[in-house]
Amino acid sequence: MAIIQLVLALIILGLLYIRMIKREIPKPISKPQAAIPVVLGVVSVPVSFLIFLGLGTLLMTTGYSKNEVPMVVSSVVGALFGAGFPEEIAKLAMMVITILIFRSRIKNVYEYILIGAGVGFGFTLLEEFLYGSEGIMAFFRLLDVAAHMVFGIIMAKHLGIARYNKVTGKGPIATEYIKAFFIPVLIHTALDACSGTNAFLASESDAMVLIGMVSGIAAVIAMFAVQIVVLRRVKMNAEKYSGMLFDQTIRENVL
Repeated sequence: MAIIQLVLALIILGLLYIRMIKREIPKPISKPQAAIPVVLGVVSVPVSFLIFLGLGTLLMTTGYSKNEVPMVVSSVVGALFGAGFPEEIAKLAMMVITILIFRSRIKNVYEYILIGAGVGFGFTLLEEFLYGSEGIMAFFRLLDVAAHMVFGIIMAKHLGIARYNKVTGKGPIATEYIKAFFIPVLIHTALDACSGTNAFLASESDAMVLIGMVSGIAAVIAMFAVQIVVLRRVKMNAEKYSGMLFDQTIRENVL
């Protein structure tokens, strides 16, 4: 099943990524610029696992026990320390590395968005292979298959806008950096708290399990909607973000 999920993720996200690349104006990024973020996205999975182990050790030193806190708290803490923070910080690190590699060639905010999409694409490929599910869970994972790509797009878009604001002096910088990290972490944590780390699902009470199931399904549907909204907005604003140029000389020539 893991192989099937990997192939489906490769096809779906690959098509989305290629279409995003083709929308850049006046011309798409180079093949190395498109490929390296995907490769680094794959690398970010084991990096996130190492961060997770470090956070888990740190949490244990505080005496925290998920059995001694309310189920809601257990779900949120598990999601934040198990996925939201370590996975997003690992992907952020890979985006920064990509930006440093291609800094002199990155022309606009849209190319930042492509970096985020590529890293999220790569992360998803290895994650689907490692955590392939069976039955109905496989279906739910397929519904949210673009989640990491969307988290990456959100993060990279705000990083790009921060750089654009810095070179043009047209808007806030610190606020965009804050948005770049915390928006993906918060959405990711909320999704996992209702699904992967949902303590209600492990309860001995049928009523609590039902609550867990309803909240999990609602979270998956909500994330499916978020994916559509974010990807649609990127499509509609591709020209706008492509026109948010970093280099003064290029801006003057275009304008």
